[in-house]
Amino acid sequence: MNPFIKKIYFVDDDPIFVFISKKLMKEEKFTESIAEFEHGKQAIEALIECDQQNELLPTVIFLDLSMPVMSGWEFLDSFQAAPIENKEQIKIIVMSSSINPLEIDMIKNYPVVHDYIVKPITPADLNKIKVCLVNESQA
Repeated sequence: MNPFIKKIYFVDDDPIFVFISKKLMKEEKFTESIAEFEHGKQAIEALIECDQQNELLPTVIFLDLSMPVMSGWEFLDSFQAAPIENKEQIKIIVMSSSINPLEIDMIKNYPVVHDYIVKPITPADLNKIKVCLVNESQA
């Protein structure tokens, strides 16, 4: 089976979590390509460059909230303000080890956020994302 998703961005500063998540995505045939970023600044710069070069944008961005240099919150603000064509087609999945209700409420202020996952990512999380994307593509 070919992966349904061509390209994702994985934005997290925890190398062990990134390694385990990538391994799971490979086992689940979730994506063809994973670009890793240690913080939001790297990811937003890559998105803008991708857009300027007319390259394929990621279908999904997995975004940690707590990172150095540029946090996930700052990334979300930058993403919303960035002049990226068709960015509304990108699904941002926020990942956090926290189940803080305040954090979850704050996320609701960002319409670009598609879903919220409590770490670690599970096969069920990946399947839920796939199902959502399939349903949207058929709508």
